[in-house]
Amino acid sequence: MENMGAELINSTCPGMCLCFSEGDIQCDETGLRNLPPDLPASAVSLNLAGNLLQVLTFNAFTSVPLLEILCLSHNSLTFLYPGSFIALINLRELNLSKNTRLTYLHAYTFRGLLHLLSLDLSHCNIFEIHPLVFSPLLSLENLDLGFNKMRYISQAFRKLQNITSLSLENNHIEAIGRNSFRYQQALRDLNLRRNRIWVIQSEAFNQLKKLNVLNLGHNSISHFPNQLFSGLIQLKILHLEANKIVAINCSFSRLTNLKKLHLNNNQITHITPHAFSSLKHVQLLHLSKNNLTSMPGYLFSSMPKLRFLFLSFNPWSCDCSMSWIARWLVSYDGMIQGVHCMYGLSHWSATDVYTKNGAVCPQERFKEGECVETTEYTDNIREKPEISDYYSERNKLILSKTCTIMELNLLLNSKEP
Repeated sequence: MENMGAELINSTCPGMCLCFSEGDIQCDETGLRNLPPDLPASAVSLNLAGNLLQVLTFNAFTSVPLLEILCLSHNSLTFLYPGSFIALINLRELNLSKNTRLTYLHAYTFRGLLHLLSLDLSHCNIFEIHPLVFSPLLSLENLDLGFNKMRYISQAFRKLQNITSLSLENNHIEAIGRNSFRYQQALRDLNLRRNRIWVIQSEAFNQLKKLNVLNLGHNSISHFPNQLFSGLIQLKILHLEANKIVAINCSFSRLTNLKKLHLNNNQITHITPHAFSSLKHVQLLHLSKNNLTSMPGYLFSSMPKLRFLFLSFNPWSCDCSMSWIARWLVSYDGMIQGVHCMYGLSHWSATDVYTKNGAVCPQERFKEGECVETTEYTDNIREKPEISDYYSERNKLILSKTCTIMELNLLLNSKEP
């Protein structure tokens, strides 16, 4: 908390704290084992981070009823007595993060916090929360439960009908049921990254019509229902990287507003024709570090806004089934990273192989179409391509469409659509 230009007041301030004129009280990292006595009743913001507090008793903050911001992070809290915050009807932000001894939340822990907007419970050891714990939080918009030990999506979330941002990152969640997020229709950002999710029931996200960002990266998902994402009509960013996905079928056909799709670091070997035909607004597509040897003809031709395409670290076979990509790259005006052939030809790009040899391959024309779901997969055994010594000047232009390291970091880590 910053107090640049604020006037320091000592007359009514507890000895171990710093009190400022606008109602900001700083008692962080002072070795407190109990709440400081005689806190100014006019306090609006109270920082108690980095102390040794273990228990909060009933109505612990009765002396500071005007409080709007309360930080209790980095303490040793083991129990929050029911009604600890009952006097704080004006509280807007509550930070309880990094209390590593906190494992359970009682039903009435947050009683009285009718106007709370933001609650941070990340980096604790919470494995269980009472189904009614969030019932009083009618105004809550942001909830961070990341880096805990929760094993399932609690029924407690059903009470959070106004929440817009929910993080459950780095927990132990294995499954998402069809009703897990049925009542969170205001959600815009849902983070389920780094869990143990391996099954997601159909219709699990159908009610999330306002969702902009969905992060399912770093889980154990190998496949998902065809219409899993069909309700996400406003989704802009989808993270599915670092899972166990082996095939891309028609699951993205309803994501007509998607702008960034992360599918890197999976085990993808097959992409259904026209799998991306509905992704008219996608600007970034990340398919690096998979097991792709080829792709359906003109896979990206229905993506007019595609500007950043990542295909590196795939064992591209570079035979006639991929000859279309050389022709497509000539007219593609975005940036591309990594179309390199296997069989020890790492210094040859796919465009080098096809510049001359492509002339002898049957020329496949782009055809508009919709994705058609199929369970039939063909094993096409690829033979080593003949390498041409022909090098066209146009390839120099194509191969120059690569991203710098700085651009990569900015693109891949940005939450902006």
